Amino acid sequence: MPRTPKFTPGPSRLSRILQNLTRQPKPIITNLKALKLTLAAKNDHWGARHFVKEELPRIRYANPGAEIEVNKVPKSPSDGWKPEMVVEFRDGKSTTLSLEQKHSATIFTELMDLFNTPTWQRWRKQRTEAFLPLVEPPVHVPSKLEIKAEALGDKAKKAGGKVAEFVKAREQGLKRANSKKAGGEKKGKGKKGDEGAVDYEEMLFGDPNRPKTGAAAVLP
Repeated sequence: MPRTPKFTPGPSRLSRILQNLTRQPKPIITNLKALKLTLAAKNDHWGARHFVKEELPRIRYANPGAEIEVNKVPKSPSDGWKPEMVVEFRDGKSTTLSLEQKHSATIFTELMDLFNTPTWQRWRKQRTEAFLPLVEPPVHVPSKLEIKAEALGDKAKKAGGKVAEFVKAREQGLKRANSKKAGGEKKGKGKKGDEGAVDYEEMLFGDPNRPKTGAAAVLP
């Protein structure tokens, strides 16, 4: 019987989080003093909310000295205010970016264009010449529930393999029994009773009453 290959776990949740925080382009902005975002707490401003989830953590990671504030305000369908981001420079200047109807990657690109650092200029040129997007999508970080579900799925897959082996052996045993029975009837030697019955325990695991040999005879 072939050996079952060992399960190789994929990247951990922590490694995926770190991969997101350090992915290119690294948003190192030396002239950034503060970012202040205002957006709906739920049911609106999807692009701005994705930006807060996907891009803002790595901006904070790359600029630990910058002040970052996120104000999630309850918003009803009748409210007409729009999401925005106030950007403050270290020289005292400030500007406001509208986040209305903008994708997360678009907001990130506009912010980087605002400072236009040499690193960002090189990155933009390389990606444009290669016809590649300026911002790659983030790596999916599974939630704790997803990790548990994946682990349960692996256990179920292993258990399902053993069940499949048993069912296959049972079907083969039934075919042998039926073929023997059919052969006996043709020869006029059909007998009632347990003749032709299959011992599935013996088929799967061997005869439990057979004499032990080798190390099995020494061990208890």
